[in-house]
Parts: sequence; C-alpha cells; structure tokens
Amino acid sequence: MKTIFTALLTLLISQSLIAAEQYQEQKVLYHVNYHEQFRISETLVNVANHLEALGEERVDIKVMMHGKAVEYLIEAVKDEGKQMQLDSLRMSGVQFLVCGNTLNGYNITLDDLYEVEAEDMVQAGLPAIVDLQQKGYIYVRP
Repeated sequence: MKTIFTALLTLLISQSLIAAEQYQEQKVLYHVNYHEQFRISETLVNVANHLEALGEERVDIKVMMHGKAVEYLIEAVKDEGKQMQLDSLRMSGVQFLVCGNTLNGYNITLDDLYEVEAEDMVQAGLPAIVDLQQKGYIYVRP
C-alpha cells in the first residue's frame, strides 16, 4: 500500500511540474469594459484558471476595468461574493486597474469602489492598455 501511495504522489508531483513548465512566463492584460454580471464572473474565472495553469510566480496579470465594468467594483462594496472573488485574485497578485475618466464620468471616487487604491488608477483606460501592450503584456478580451 505504501508503494502505491508513493507512486501516486510522485505521479501527481511530476504532472504538476510538467503543467507549470508547459508555458513560458507571461504578462497578460485582461480587458473588461462591459457590465454583464455573468460575463465578468466568467472572465474572473478565466483569470483564476490562468493563474492556476502557470502558477502565480510565473504570470503577471492585470485586469483593466473601465466603462460599465466599474459598476462591478461599486457593487462589490456590499456584495460578499464579489469581494471574495476579487480578494482571491488580488491575493494571487492580480492587479485591477481602473480608468480615471470612467470615475469622472460616473462622478465617483476611488472610495466608492471595493478595495481600489491610488496605484490602481490610470488616467485613461485605452491609452493605458496600449502602453501595457508596448511593455509586453498580451491583450485578452474575453
């Protein structure tokens, strides 16, 4: 029995190492500017799956949330489910970027959003997306 357990453990460890080495290190920018709850939730699941496939030490993920997507961060102030989803990704190193122009358009401040800090705000979402692409981030828009 001990031999079978050791063999299974070795197999699981080697499969994890193979999966981690399957991909190169990545810098990825997810673009979210829509407000469909299901779509945002699915996008955040994609981000979590991305992290799991590479390991948080091998991937740098940013999520640009602007336009109607900022409503998700407003709603998260009072929604524990959204808070847990966002917190889990943040603890794994995901940065959620927010557009200053969107905040101005909604006439809100960072204080109206769930756990968004000054370093998470960019002046304008689209120029920031282009800037990150120029810095080597791969653009993904689920």
